[in-house]
Amino acid sequence: MSDDICFTPAVELASLIRQRKLSPREVVEAVIARSEKVNPKINALITKTYDLARHAADQAEQVMMSDGAEALGPLAGIPISIKDLTPTAGVRTTYGVHDYEDNVPEEDAPIAARVRAAGGALIGKSSTPPFGWLGTTWNEVIGMTNNPWDLGRSAGGSSGGAGALVAAGVGQLATGSDGGGSIRLPAALNGVVGHKPTHGRIPRATEAPLFDTVDALGPMTRTVADAALLLSVLAGPIEDEPYMLPEVGVDYVADLRASATRGLRVAYSPNLGHGQVEPEVAAIVKAAVDHFQTVLGAAVDEVEIEIPEPMDYFMLYYTPQILGIGAVEPGIVRLWERFPGLVDRFKDLKAMSATEWWQTVTQQREMAFRAFAKLFGAYDILLTPTAPVAAWEHDGAVGPMEINGEPVRHPTIDYFRFTEPFGHSGHPALTINAGFTSLGLPVGLQIVGGMRNDAGVLRAAAAYEATTAWTQQRPKL
Repeated sequence: MSDDICFTPAVELASLIRQRKLSPREVVEAVIARSEKVNPKINALITKTYDLARHAADQAEQVMMSDGAEALGPLAGIPISIKDLTPTAGVRTTYGVHDYEDNVPEEDAPIAARVRAAGGALIGKSSTPPFGWLGTTWNEVIGMTNNPWDLGRSAGGSSGGAGALVAAGVGQLATGSDGGGSIRLPAALNGVVGHKPTHGRIPRATEAPLFDTVDALGPMTRTVADAALLLSVLAGPIEDEPYMLPEVGVDYVADLRASATRGLRVAYSPNLGHGQVEPEVAAIVKAAVDHFQTVLGAAVDEVEIEIPEPMDYFMLYYTPQILGIGAVEPGIVRLWERFPGLVDRFKDLKAMSATEWWQTVTQQREMAFRAFAKLFGAYDILLTPTAPVAAWEHDGAVGPMEINGEPVRHPTIDYFRFTEPFGHSGHPALTINAGFTSLGLPVGLQIVGGMRNDAGVLRAAAAYEATTAWTQQRPKL
């Protein structure tokens, strides 16, 4: 019964709590018990905050007793983890490095404040690689995070701790961050829902440079409705952050009821025009695409998209930032020493002049954006694989050395090639589990929408989820 509570979606728990069929404390204690049982195996919590979760549950109980269920916040009593790149008042934020093991912020980041104000029961800070700069989740504080479906394999990164916790039943909700795929990749590898919203939908505060237009924060959950619930809580502008969308108070859960897909115009790209995909992954994604047409009644076309090579652009864009961080943060230098292939690829670009760098990154980014803008002028959503591979075994290369028999040029980042373009274009993109390989590893289907069409992406994902059974499966831990 306790584990059943842990795998009950947040939207259902919220209803049961308001009907007094479950108490918030009962829910929180079930998740804490689950965490104590499985977190030693997946190693996904950097800091546990069980007492804070219990306090939030007790506050929800008191509100119900004094003011009634209608006075509860939307996340009252619902367990949630927050990625350890997000500052949390009174709770240490390590950024995955020894240098910040004792760092306890005085103020919440905006999303942390919104989670608390909504009544969320914070169970802990989820693991992340140092400053988020790795595609698998290893850090100096607790080491490697393991995939719940196979403990010898990667949970992805950089929000791998969040993905592993949600998949393992340690909290219905989690927050992640995504600059090139750091929500969507680990969500795909762990078989959960990960939503990178439209740029400007959710405030990022100190987690991205003020005028950066790439990084995004978003929800990681087991169901689409839960992602919509958390997005409803996190979304909305703040005054001291530029480029934010003005919409406030949108109920994305209610919007899911309008989830008709018959006649939906769907574009499908097997690889965005670049790179190999493992055949088993490609077949599972293609079956999901066919499902949209045969079961959901969508009109599907396979399309060709011309964009710059994603991984070359990824390295080019981030070279100044990662080398700049390395100049002031010893934790990044130590990361390079452990995974030298990562920094070597960025150093190759160091000799480029600033003028040449700026012209190249802006021109290539514009090319990609215009290609997607043209596509979404003719189609409602785009379907692609989320990653070219399923979860890989832990190894020193931090990623597969070859895909579909071809050597991988950039093993530490190549698995971001289908997610990276939409981080830089700003389009909303979501991954959902599309099935399992013969080894029992999840495979992600990426659903991308036109600019600001987060609701449409969520509706399409909800329709797919409602007619498949993948999200109902649990890892055998």
